Amino acid sequence: MLKKIAIIANLLAALGLIFVHFSANVNPLDFWLFAFFGLGFPLILALCILFAVLWLFSKNKWFSLISLSALLITWSSNLTVFQISFPSQATEEISLISWNVKNFDLYNWSGNQNTRNEMMAVLEENRPDILCLQEFYTEDIGTFTNLEDIKKKLDYKYHYFAKTFTKSGTRHWGMVIFSKFKIVDTGKLTFVKGTRLNTCIYVDLAVSDVQTIRVYNVHFQSNQLSEEDYSYLESLDDNDGTYSAMGILKKLKNGYMKRAEQVLQVQESKNSSPYPSIICGDFNDTPVSFTYKTLSKNMQDAFIEKGNGFGKTYVNPSPFLRIDFALFHPMFRINEYKELDEVALSDHFPIQVQFSY
Repeated sequence: MLKKIAIIANLLAALGLIFVHFSANVNPLDFWLFAFFGLGFPLILALCILFAVLWLFSKNKWFSLISLSALLITWSSNLTVFQISFPSQATEEISLISWNVKNFDLYNWSGNQNTRNEMMAVLEENRPDILCLQEFYTEDIGTFTNLEDIKKKLDYKYHYFAKTFTKSGTRHWGMVIFSKFKIVDTGKLTFVKGTRLNTCIYVDLAVSDVQTIRVYNVHFQSNQLSEEDYSYLESLDDNDGTYSAMGILKKLKNGYMKRAEQVLQVQESKNSSPYPSIICGDFNDTPVSFTYKTLSKNMQDAFIEKGNGFGKTYVNPSPFLRIDFALFHPMFRINEYKELDEVALSDHFPIQVQFSY
């Protein structure tokens, strides 16, 4: 009896893994319900691996083929969850950092008055050739003169700052790309759907006399979950939580649908780009999602190429949540990828890539 239950459970897990893998190809605008399944992919994957191992160490080794077949079919999605690799070295290497800096802790969410200075120290220590920041804030006069401070401290000659909101004429929010390479052109994609905090900017960089590349910095629609929503998800023991659960599902649904429209705008721009492209930033979505599947098509995921571990980029208890990405045109060679996760200074960890071409 126990054996039959194990076989049925294994079959359900295997079929679930395959279903979730293919459901990420469905546009949430066509059928939004499929978008939710990607959240459970790491857990279903772990369950299938567990079944495969258990069967291999039992008298019924052939039943391990249930999980092994599913793992083979979903191989491309499995690679986005966990990686083991070793860095390479190359001459004339270029470094890139992408980071959602959460306004440099403008509202002191961390409770540490020194957070902004510590974030600046991380950037100074690593000094990337290309720096893409989301949820960027700067002011003309005051403590948070972040634009000028980064330019001076990291010696950037070029930058493109696209403002999404200005208050009192001197306080500015938006997206920014700093570069040690000459910027020959810039652009901003204003999303049709979403909040004004969500946008996409790009720069065309002359990285040599004969090579120009395009770098996109994106911040897709967030799910806009409140602290109360996260507390509810962590406890799940509230007896009168029906309203909270439905409210969370509605926010998630809206996020998936808005991101779907936004990602198609970025994909259209990338497809028409005259230069090989890099797309990095805060996707606010998992690797098993329509957002990721669409943008990563015919691109290299730096984490898959040279990442290690689970690639967690979002600061929360889950070890699997990778929602910040760096995708590269196939002409680039990824030499090293890592999350700068020593200290949680924002709600996102910075991701750093060393690459060449």
